[in-house]
Amino acid sequence: MVFVSINGSITVYASEDLELISSVALSTRQFAYAVYNGGVDGQIQSLGLGISGVYRRFYVDLSGERNIEASEESTDNLLETDRVNFERTDITTAAGYALTDAISIFAGYKYGQSTITALFPSPFSGAKITLSGKGPFIGAGGRWPVENWGFLSFSAAYANMEANYQDLSYGTAKGDASGTSLSVQWKGVLTSDFYYDFTLIRHDYYYQDFDKFSWDISEQILSYRVALSYRF
Repeated sequence: MVFVSINGSITVYASEDLELISSVALSTRQFAYAVYNGGVDGQIQSLGLGISGVYRRFYVDLSGERNIEASEESTDNLLETDRVNFERTDITTAAGYALTDAISIFAGYKYGQSTITALFPSPFSGAKITLSGKGPFIGAGGRWPVENWGFLSFSAAYANMEANYQDLSYGTAKGDASGTSLSVQWKGVLTSDFYYDFTLIRHDYYYQDFDKFSWDISEQILSYRVALSYRF
């Protein structure tokens, strides 16, 4: 058995030969974006796609997730408006190795960007705040069979990233970012090649040490995900 990491979750497959696994996921994502003088909380619906290559105990993976449409949310003193659009994009690539049938380790590179856009009648209608982080991450996971019903899996990862912030006041500012990802997943078998899973994923990101201002930014994203995967 090996484990395949799809954007923060752990999935288990047998792989005596080279195989490809594709996945599609729908997520409800609760987000919280906070700065020293305000923030925005809300909910977005996202579509995720992934493709993985597996050979024996090794795998490589590429996955991405983006909101289906912008989410209109209320704010607390951001862009001097009470209504904004919120958008989120994530792209992840990873490689991993199964130490045993139960334990896997992985490492990779991730990119994530949040975009907040002021809405009319704000005097800054159309103005944007963008915050992105990119950098490497490492993690580990495990899984436990539950009778003949399926598998319960858990994973944890830590990322050390570069941060980029942009708005009307500061232009582009660079800083540092770090983050953790925790996931719990239930995976079941539909056929010999089709699988389904339900996953709960928590991302916590912290942005600091910017070169143009002294305040920090935090983001929390809690995802409830339903996915289907197919093994070629």
